[in-house]
Parts: sequence; structure tokens; C-alpha cells
Amino acid sequence: MRIVKLAERKAEEAARRSHAVAGMREALAAYARHHGGRFLLFGSAARGGMRYHSDVDILLDFPAAEQAAAWRFVEGTCGEQGLEADIMPLAWCDSRFLDHIRPDIVVLA
Repeated sequence: MRIVKLAERKAEEAARRSHAVAGMREALAAYARHHGGRFLLFGSAARGGMRYHSDVDILLDFPAAEQAAAWRFVEGTCGEQGLEADIMPLAWCDSRFLDHIRPDIVVLA
């Protein structure tokens, strides 16, 4: 029986999360194009620096009529990959927060 060290398990989980985010990007972009909006990925998922405990930070920029469905789509897509999502509509963000995350934003549309 091979003993797996905690550091190795953490590294494997970080790699799994990074791979899962990479696989989700096209699905999110296709959804956004089809529904007239966009997802803004930021944080460690956007920087390519997922850690073993990282969630997926996403802002929604969709017409009001599409926002709830887009939120559910993100939750479902992340859930299928075993990822936690931190979701917020772009309209809820103040300018200081947006200025802070702007260098990391990846637009999926």
C-alpha cells in the first residue's frame, strides 16, 4: 500500500481543480454567447493559480431576464466538476472592488 502525503494530496486536488476550470471555460462562453451575456472569471481560477481549497469566482453580466438562469447554469456546471462557485452579478459590484479584480478578469462570452 502506497502512503500519500498530505502535500501530495493537496497538489493533486489543486491540479484537478485547475483542469476542471479549464474544461468549463468553453461551456460557460458558449452559454453566454447563446444567452446574450458574459461571465467574468476572476481570482485564482482566472490567474491559473487554483489551490486545493480554491473556489471559482464568477461575476454574471446578463440581461435581467437571463440572470437567474445564468446563475443556475454556473452552479450546475461547477457542481458537476466538484467545484464550489462564488457567484455575484456584476451590477452588485462597486467600483473599488472592480478596480481591485480588473487585472485578473477573464471574460467568457
